[in-house]
Amino acid sequence: MASCEAFAADGATVGGAAGVPALRLPCLVGSQEVALEDLGRRPVLVNLWASWCAPCREEMPLLQEAYERYGDRIGFLGVNTQDTRPAAVSLLADLGVTYAHVVDEDKALLTELAAPGLPVTLAVAADGRVVDRQVGPVSTARLEELVSRLAAETTAP
Repeated sequence: MASCEAFAADGATVGGAAGVPALRLPCLVGSQEVALEDLGRRPVLVNLWASWCAPCREEMPLLQEAYERYGDRIGFLGVNTQDTRPAAVSLLADLGVTYAHVVDEDKALLTELAAPGLPVTLAVAADGRVVDRQVGPVSTARLEELVSRLAAETTAP
C-alpha cells in the first residue's frame, strides 16, 4: 500500500464552498497527515469506504484497476471511514489495493459531505472543486466516467 507522500500539502489550500472540506486526516500507513483541502494541485479521485461495507469491498478491485490505468495522471486517495486500522489494512492487503489511504475514524468527511452512507466517490479537480460525486456503489461505466473527466483535466490547456 502506498504512503501519502503524493498528497503532501504544498500550501495552496483550495477547499471551500464547492471544494473538499478542510480536514486533516492521518495516513493509514506511516505518521503523515493529509490536508484534504490541499491535495497537491492535481485531479484526485477520493473514495470513502470501510472494511465492514459490502459494496465498498465489491468496488475496491474496480478502483485498483482504475488506479493502475490512470494513476500516472490523477491521484487516488481512499478514506477509510469509521473503521479500525487493522481491519482496513487487512482488507487492502487481501484485495491487493496499492493506492494511498487516510483514516477518518469519526466519519468527519462523510458528515461534512452530508452523504447518507458508504461508499462515496468524489471527483476532485486540481483546484479542489468537487466536480462530480457518486453516492453508493460505483459501476465500471460510472467509474470510467469519473476518471476520464479527471484525466481530461490534466491534458486541458
